[in-house]
Amino acid sequence: MGAIFETEEEESKINESKNVGSPTKPPLLFFFGELSGETKHGFFDPIRQTFDVVHLQELECQAECLASRHGWLLILSRETSSLFFFNPLMRRRIDLPYSNRIITAAAFSAPPTSPNCTVYAIKSSTFNDACELHIDTFLMGQESWIPHSYKSTTKPLIGNVVQAVCSKEVLYCVDSRGRVGAFDVKIGNWTLFPSKEFQKVCTISLVEFNGDIFAVKKGGYGVIEKLYKLSIEHGMAAWEEEKDLGDFSVFVGPYVSCGVLAPNEETKEKLFVADCRPESKCVVYNVDGMDYKKASRFIGGSFSWWYTPVWIER
Repeated sequence: MGAIFETEEEESKINESKNVGSPTKPPLLFFFGELSGETKHGFFDPIRQTFDVVHLQELECQAECLASRHGWLLILSRETSSLFFFNPLMRRRIDLPYSNRIITAAAFSAPPTSPNCTVYAIKSSTFNDACELHIDTFLMGQESWIPHSYKSTTKPLIGNVVQAVCSKEVLYCVDSRGRVGAFDVKIGNWTLFPSKEFQKVCTISLVEFNGDIFAVKKGGYGVIEKLYKLSIEHGMAAWEEEKDLGDFSVFVGPYVSCGVLAPNEETKEKLFVADCRPESKCVVYNVDGMDYKKASRFIGGSFSWWYTPVWIER
């Protein structure tokens, strides 16, 4: 894994306990062979434009990546339906208690090595005008999951949740229609935010950075259209278009999106988008105000349909 770590000292630092604060180093793009049960995987560095092939025996079973944060993947085994954490840089695995629900999305608040890490397993379903939302939480060190259920027979709280992120012990979810809601685990409260900005869109991706929540709006063929920031004042929520990234770089992916402080001009005012298309696994956009222009792209090559691109924070 020579090109993945810059020096032996840097590799040692990664193996130490991580600070939960926002990262300042660009993430790596991990190519995860979900459906094939491959032991061969890859790491792509979008800044250095380098690619490393690695063999991970720990991931030889068919599995699905549900979330990625703080250098860890939250994985659902397709063979046993069990959940576990895996750090592909340290090759370390942490198993979680079995959950008897069908999980459609998940998130976690901190590295699983932290006693403050809360895992959120989500199942949502809609039928006619009825909505059922199940959010099971697990605090590292506990023995079992704690269930939270919400039902609505008049107005759907939210549809089928496809992505979730955590910020300040609040879980933010987005459904397949672009509706965004939040679950506060402390008080057990569910809030649905106005999201007219995301009507009739192909998809949006949620990004947490320094405690703030952003939404990347995609149009046809996954093309980036706009970036919004969630503003909450006096109990009122609104999405405001972000017109200047400044020193903030955004990395968008199918399972996780993240933001970092741009350490240099190579990452400043840039938006990196990973997708599952075989012809391009990573597209880089130059951001000029509200204008998004494609600057470059990385071709996945042999890591095509069978591999899912997942951002790994460092």
